[in-house]
Amino acid sequence: MIRIVKRSIRKLIPRTVRAQLKNLYILAFKYNQLKTIKNWECVDKNGEPIPWFTYPAVEYLSTLEFSEKNVFEYGGGYSTLFWAGRAKLIISVENDYNWYIKIKSMIKENERVKLLFRDQKDSYVNSILEEPIIFDIVVIDGRWRGDCVKVIGEKVNKKEGFMIILDNSDWYPKTAKFLREEFDMIQVDFHGFGPINGYTWTTSIFFSRNFQIKFKKEQLYSIGAIKQLAEDDIS
Repeated sequence: MIRIVKRSIRKLIPRTVRAQLKNLYILAFKYNQLKTIKNWECVDKNGEPIPWFTYPAVEYLSTLEFSEKNVFEYGGGYSTLFWAGRAKLIISVENDYNWYIKIKSMIKENERVKLLFRDQKDSYVNSILEEPIIFDIVVIDGRWRGDCVKVIGEKVNKKEGFMIILDNSDWYPKTAKFLREEFDMIQVDFHGFGPINGYTWTTSIFFSRNFQIKFKKEQLYSIGAIKQLAEDDIS
């Protein structure tokens, strides 16, 4: 009976429409975008926090080993919780007090997480300079992004290499250019959909030329991918 119903549906719905509906299902449920829109929270289908980046960027970051990396983040949020479960240390600065309180209440007692509140431009931008350590990764996803990139130079790990993540880089082309030219970095753009938003955007990851990091997963299929190995892959 079930097979008959499926055949009937296939006859009624054109193949192109079925394919489009399948894509919609993957985005809405496997990536969990529908729930993020409904609840206004950045979580995956298992309820785990993820950054408000494009899904391709999140998937890529999820493959990397950050356990020995110190992270500074402009713009706290679910991304702070994401880094808290992965990085050696995460220090995040937030300018919205209500949001700061909400995220702080969600952080479990963890000495690897430090959340700062700075509602004035100068204190926010320069908050990274207050910290006595050097950072391997800097996330720029909050206020005054163009000003933030100008002060981070002395706080990144130039000896062993560093990574900078600039979200909404399509809105900040001059900031992206500054990072490429000032620090001689390699820019990799991750375009696509992400949590909450009803449009695509770009999250860019910049790598210094001496940055090294390990993959924690040898094989990772994208969400919704066909899980198979090509017969003509290298033996």
